Amino acid sequence: MSEDESFIISPKDPSAIVRLQDPTIIEQILENPPAVFAELVTGYMATGNGFWAGLGCRLVQAAFKSQVFQQFALDFKQLRESGAIPDDFREKKYGFKTWAELMTILDEETPDEDRAEALKAMFFAVNKVNSTDAERILNYQLFQISKELTSGELLLLKAIADMNRKYPGGSPVNSTFVREISSLLGHNVTALIRKDIRKLLTTSLVASGSVLSDAHGPTDPTGANVTDLGHRFIANLETYSVATKTPNE
Repeated sequence: MSEDESFIISPKDPSAIVRLQDPTIIEQILENPPAVFAELVTGYMATGNGFWAGLGCRLVQAAFKSQVFQQFALDFKQLRESGAIPDDFREKKYGFKTWAELMTILDEETPDEDRAEALKAMFFAVNKVNSTDAERILNYQLFQISKELTSGELLLLKAIADMNRKYPGGSPVNSTFVREISSLLGHNVTALIRKDIRKLLTTSLVASGSVLSDAHGPTDPTGANVTDLGHRFIANLETYSVATKTPNE
């Protein structure tokens, strides 16, 4: 092989791409996700003993993971070509760090659509063109918060924001708050609201106006308003949605 010739061996395990911590290698998975995951399936089929017992699960995981990466590849390509993300984003504050962290999550956790969208939105907020260091620091914190949230918690955050808009001055404080929110979301399961609102409170995306108590201690929040941090989180979601929307949508 001459000095001018070179080659790259594509790893069968996509997580190996992330572990290499090399942007030029990591980006291979965005160039052609189906091909990378075809290699992954081929690798599974050559594993030998015990392979057939887990084949179905592995094939489904590989197929779903391929879709997740392919969608991100399309979005990322669009953002780069439009100039929304600069070519040198990896050299900016938190640029490569958020890239590596996002790729790791997409590979190892294969998040559902709502959670993946939030992660990508916060990644974009950190790396979009003309961001100041202060904005990158704030949005990196939101990126970290997005890693903790479930799809249910994300939907609840949006529902509380909708309720805040419905009532000027914020959600009214009353004992029916949890029931109203569960009705707004359409499932009418108040226990799910009680569970999901805890994370929104601890991450400071929402603030509770008051909490009902009985002899056993605190029970239900009687109101909640989206905080300034929560509004920034939602704004990032909306900005990303607009930036990745195709002209015919």
